[in-house]
Amino acid sequence: MKALYWNIRGIKKAAARLALRNILKEKRLDFLCIAELMIPSDAFPMLFFNKLGFDPDFIHNKRVGGVSNLWLIWRRGVAKPVMLSSSEQKISISVQWAQEIFMLSVVHAKCLRATRRELWTDLVATHPGSNIPWMIFGDFNATLLSTEKRGLGIFNLGSAGDFGAMVDKCSLIQVPSQGRKFTWTNNRRRGHMSAVLDRSFCNDAWISFFQECHQFVLQRVASNHAPILVVSEGSERPKNCPFLFQRFWTKHEGFLNAVKTSWENDIFGSPMLVMAQKLKRLKAFLRSWAKGNFLNFNLEMMEAKKCVEEIQTEIDRDGISDSIYAKEVDAKTRYLKAMQNYEKLWAEKSCSRWRDQGDRCSKLFHISVKMRRMKNSIKSLKMNDGTLISDKAQIEEYVMGYYEHFHKGVPLTNHMDLLQCIQNVLEEWDRGRLDGIPSDTEIKGAE
Repeated sequence: MKALYWNIRGIKKAAARLALRNILKEKRLDFLCIAELMIPSDAFPMLFFNKLGFDPDFIHNKRVGGVSNLWLIWRRGVAKPVMLSSSEQKISISVQWAQEIFMLSVVHAKCLRATRRELWTDLVATHPGSNIPWMIFGDFNATLLSTEKRGLGIFNLGSAGDFGAMVDKCSLIQVPSQGRKFTWTNNRRRGHMSAVLDRSFCNDAWISFFQECHQFVLQRVASNHAPILVVSEGSERPKNCPFLFQRFWTKHEGFLNAVKTSWENDIFGSPMLVMAQKLKRLKAFLRSWAKGNFLNFNLEMMEAKKCVEEIQTEIDRDGISDSIYAKEVDAKTRYLKAMQNYEKLWAEKSCSRWRDQGDRCSKLFHISVKMRRMKNSIKSLKMNDGTLISDKAQIEEYVMGYYEHFHKGVPLTNHMDLLQCIQNVLEEWDRGRLDGIPSDTEIKGAE
């Protein structure tokens, strides 16, 4: 899914239409939201977007005493969205995508802090819950950090606090961004200002469905706001997953004996060869050993929880006895151990070194792992000629070609004529100087 948001004031300008046409032809968007068109609904250029492959229908908000400032259109072939709510500062829609219901909210916040509070309250009330994928993107007219603003003016801590409180209340995650840092500028030679006003957020359910979600800040043309392109897509599990050693393996009672068994088998050769071969053999041995001693933690925790529920249901129905009491103790111990292993696994995957104990539900670790995976994945590469490639097949081909040429041998040219400048035989005076013992004066001068 590709969605573009652009705060472009006045679509009737030739430069604005040209820039927008180039973006739409190149990116092949699924949803397009335009802010500040400053035109009435009956003057919307449907023919212009229809020629570019978009549905002639559209969704817009309504403003009291003014024209609409938020317009949402979608590519031809995409299921028609259903408007859930609308206000002067946002539009929320529900759309079906890949047999799943998603929720999108497009924002154009007002400049005054007091009026923006109405938007924050509206977004909190619109929150669909943790099970429905939800994304919010647009112009928030507020910053979260002091580093997101440069130039004249002071950082408004109160405004950032209101903005951050809404983000925390809705459990939103900021989508990783690529490209220019600042999305807005006042375009002034004197008193220049720039800030991060346009951005995108999503919840945990959105990341769980798509696995990959990132934002591109495009070139700023014909507007003081840069377009933001949000791309959400699924990621395939790599076929050649690297071997990862988990630290909690060392706490298993049979770990040291397993390592000793693999390491004691002799290998003949040089010391470095023996070391490399033993490590390679140990890796394969630990992989199979871990599969046998550490089962699927998700499945183990679900089965242990189900066992506890069945025993407690039996106690409620028939009462308790010595045998049932012992079964309940064993089931609770199994469930507790399964939760501990599950927590250790996700804590290590998230690389959280600042937290020793988890929160049992491991939601913090889950989100940390998803964010690390999104940030560590390669979204685009810049080629030698300066062009960017984002297609996965092109990235794979370029990386393979780069390292093939990088490790390829370079032909050498022998300049034997340069050796003729060096004398083959030393003179008698030179040999005497080399064999002579330095005097005290020479040693003192060298110091």
